[in-house]
Amino acid sequence: MAFLLYEKERHATGISVYRQVHSVTLAGSGLIRSACDRFLCDRNVGWMISARDMLTSGRHDPDRHALLIDTAPSRKTVSLFEIRSISGYSYADWTPLMLTFDQLFTDWEASSGVETMKREFDDRDCPRHVVRDFLYLMGGYAGGTWNWGGNSRTTAALLWPDAWSFFQEQAARDG
Repeated sequence: MAFLLYEKERHATGISVYRQVHSVTLAGSGLIRSACDRFLCDRNVGWMISARDMLTSGRHDPDRHALLIDTAPSRKTVSLFEIRSISGYSYADWTPLMLTFDQLFTDWEASSGVETMKREFDDRDCPRHVVRDFLYLMGGYAGGTWNWGGNSRTTAALLWPDAWSFFQEQAARDG
């Protein structure tokens, strides 16, 4: 997966134009940690950060930018999702996450070419279905690297009842 910053220009027609700016770091010392740090204390804690929170913590204008995930950067089709929010439940040394996205394109055949389309596109044909993904970070309130846990097609975060309950509450709020 690739995490990307896009300039997002909203037009009066309701269509938004996206222009790729550069890649961004979410894990490690990236946007997730900087945006959620205010919630961390000396015990297990649930938190939620919006795309606006992450953009602001990275000193990007949330009224002019968006965070996107390219879920298949090496494929010959386009799969882009716009981040809405990230909910986490931080234990001492790890944090399971629920990422909530708007679907822009999934396995989209780009007539202009994949890289050209990824550089600039508009959202007139985007279904904007709400999609959630579960990942985890190797860090929690007591420390750690905050890097991604094993990221592969078979990796899953095991959610204990307290974390699952928290994610259900967040999912109900996100729609």
